[in-house]
Order: sequence, then structure tokens, then C-alpha cells
Amino acid sequence: MDYKKRREKVFKVIEERGLDGAIFISPENVFYFTGAPFVKGSVGKILYFAKDGTASIIVTDLDYQEVVDFVDTDALKIVKTEFGERPSERLKKISGKKVGFEEQHLSYYLYDYLRKDLELQPLNGVAEKMREVKDEGEIRRIEEAQKITERALDEALQSFVKGMTEVEVASEVERRMRLLGAESYAFESIVASGERAVYPHGKPTKKRIEEGESVILDLGAQVGGYCSDMTRTFFVGTPRRVLRDVYDAVVQAQNEALKAAREGITGKELDGVARSILKEFGYDQYFGHGLGHGVGIDVHEGPSVSPRGEAKLTTGNVVTIEPGVYIPRMGGVRIEDMVVITGGGSRNLTNFSKKFIEI
Repeated sequence: MDYKKRREKVFKVIEERGLDGAIFISPENVFYFTGAPFVKGSVGKILYFAKDGTASIIVTDLDYQEVVDFVDTDALKIVKTEFGERPSERLKKISGKKVGFEEQHLSYYLYDYLRKDLELQPLNGVAEKMREVKDEGEIRRIEEAQKITERALDEALQSFVKGMTEVEVASEVERRMRLLGAESYAFESIVASGERAVYPHGKPTKKRIEEGESVILDLGAQVGGYCSDMTRTFFVGTPRRVLRDVYDAVVQAQNEALKAAREGITGKELDGVARSILKEFGYDQYFGHGLGHGVGIDVHEGPSVSPRGEAKLTTGNVVTIEPGVYIPRMGGVRIEDMVVITGGGSRNLTNFSKKFIEI
């Protein structure tokens, strides 16, 4: 990972906007610019860029040694707080400066605390926009995470039987992901069966999976700080004919979208490709979410592949293609692959079969 090159882009933004510096508090963005290990939701590290071209990680005394072991200390200054001192308190020492900040991540409490001493200017998603384009190292980590996800699901399928609960299904896959080398899960696994399969983000419950039901499994692993994301729909026993028809329609919609995924197409246009196929089958009214999203350090990041996706896709974007149909009181079907946009089209990072499977 060329962390130095990434940081140079931030220094350029500081210069162009007439800032004295920029702070990043999101653990994902601190990781992106430094390689410092992170736990989602933590606030133990703050990255400060100064307009003189220096960058510092302000870190708690508890996390200091771990940061030193992971980052290039010749290129970054590591500032250790005193016992009981919060990293944000160190920012008081740059009082009176015009500083850029992550408006999407800074809590109002911390914003109110800092603005008494700093002139805060929104960075308007600078880091998030940079993160949309992946380099080869990032793509390799995403692919590794995807391979683990696929292998874990393949192994877990051998133990799936009628009568298992959704929670049991999720635990079977998640346990295997850990054993196969995932450092964490990309997100809390989604397992929704039967009438609950109409919930696109259905949290696993103690509901037992019964004969004839569809089961949506949305899974992902995290490797080297990067996520994978995949959805497959299975059936326990023989489902109603309409669910088989829905499955075939979703597969066709996804296949057409996969063919259309390329540099220069907007997220809105790509979404429309899949949506038009589902309309031909009469199911477009049951497709209530966007076709996809970017995947990287976060499992949901830019660019958007949806009716709101006005930006054109570009080489290095990693996005999901996940059409879904959810029919109330009957069930749902979703199939999701990840692709990386290339100069000549796209490359599918997902190799798991989309064959209709009855367990």
C-alpha cells in the first residue's frame, strides 16, 4: 500500500483550500492513510496533517506500541498521550488554526469541543472519494476475503438441514470464516428465511427454516482491513413455482448488469439495466433497493450503483451487483457478486455458483 502517495493527496487539498491542516478521526480513514490497525467504531487515534507536509498520529498510551509496530515511523510522527488523556485534547495545541475535518464522522460533542479553539472546515468526503478507487494491493485483499467467504459458505452448506434456525445458519458460516483466516466479519451476517426473506437486511433470528422456504444469506469476511460481500439464495426442499420463477428472473437481471458493468457507465444507468429486466418479468415493483454499492475498508462505501448514482464508474472501483425481489407473505431472492471495474469492462471477484440449490 502506498500510504505516502495517499497522504500527499491530502497535503495537496490542504494547499488548494488554504487550510493550516486536516484531522481524520474515523478509524477506517486513519488506517487508509497510515496502515494503523483499527477496530470499527473506536476513537483511540487521530491523524493530523499539517500544511508544512508533516503528519502525526495522536494515539493513547494503551495503543501506542501497536501503532509503532504497524506504521512507518520514519514517515509519521507518533504522539503518545499521557495516562488518562484523550487524543482530542492534544489538538488544543494547534489552537487558532483553520483545520479541515470529517463532517460525516465527527460527533457533535467533539465538534463543539474543538471549535472553541479551531476554525473547522468540512473536508467534503476527501478520504471517502479517494477510497473509491482501489489499487492492486487493495483488490488482492478484497479477493482474499471473498475466497474465504466462499469457502466458508461451501463448507457450511454441507451441514445445513431443514429445521435449523437462522442464527444457527449464520454461526456455521461465521465460525468457518474465522477458522479459514478472516480477522473479522465484514458485517453482521444476514440470514432471512420464508416470509422473513422479504427483509433485505434481515437479522438472523431463532426462527426455524421450514420446507419450501427460500433462505437469503448475505455474508462477508474482513482480511487485511478490507471486506468482501456476497449474497446467495437457497431453498429448503422444493419451493413454490413462483419462487423458482423469481430466482430465474433475478439471475437474468444480474447477468445483464454484469455484462454492462464498465468504465464510463453511471451507477444510475447500471441500476437501470437490472431494473428493466425485472420489469419485463413483472417484478420491478418488488425491487426496493439500489443495485449495488462500493466495497473496500467499509462494506458499504462509494460509488453508488442505484437510481441516485449520478457518477460514472471508473477503473479501480469495486462494486456489488445485487438485484433482489421481495414478495410480501411469500419470500424473497437476492443474488450478489462483487466486480472490479477495468479499462475493458469489469472482472467478477465472485466465483460461487448461482445454480438453483435445494437443500
